Amino acid sequence: MKSLALRRHPVKIYSVSTSNKLITDYKFELIEDHHHPGSGRYAVRITSSDDISVSFPYLNTVLDDTLFDRDSNILIGVHDHRRYAFRPHEIQGGMVTEPSEASTIADEVVELVNRVWREHERITPSFKERKLPTVYDIYKLLPGTNCRNCGYSTCLACAADIRNGVIPLERCPLLSKPEYKQNKERIRTLFSSN
Repeated sequence: MKSLALRRHPVKIYSVSTSNKLITDYKFELIEDHHHPGSGRYAVRITSSDDISVSFPYLNTVLDDTLFDRDSNILIGVHDHRRYAFRPHEIQGGMVTEPSEASTIADEVVELVNRVWREHERITPSFKERKLPTVYDIYKLLPGTNCRNCGYSTCLACAADIRNGVIPLERCPLLSKPEYKQNKERIRTLFSSN
C-alpha cells in the first residue's frame, strides 16, 4: 500500500517500470502548492529518463485547449478536465485536492502518452503552435493589487501559474469585475494570438 507523508515540498517519490512503451520508467511525486504551504492544494509531477517530446505533435491533436511552444519544447493541454504541462522528461498535472489521487493521476497520464504513441500512425500530428506569453505580459494585465483572493500571495506568482497552465485565468476573481473585463480579454488574446 502506498502512503504519502506530506511535507512542505516534494512529498514522496514512487518508481514505476513499464515495458514496450514510450514512457518505460517513471517516477512521480506529489508537490504542495509552493505559494501556500498547508493549503491542501497539490500538483503531481511525473519524471522520466525517456524523452517524450516526439509525442507532442500527436498529443497536440488529441488534447483539448492546447498551447504548443516548440521553441520552449512544452505542450500544455487538457485531458479529462485536468490541465497538464508536458516537457521532454516531465509531466505536471495541476491542482490535486486529495493526495491519494496522485498515483491514479500519474498512471492515467502516463497511459495517455503511451496510448497516443501506440496509435500515433493513425493520428494526424498537429504542429500548430500557440506560444506561451511571458509571465510579465500576463502580470501587466492583472489587477496588481496582490489581494490574495486567487490563493497566491502576489499577482506575479498568479501570473506565472496562469502562464504555465497550472491554474485557469478565472482564478483571479478581480478579472470578473467590469473594470478589468478588457484586461481579461487581452490576456486571453495573448494565449490565442501566438
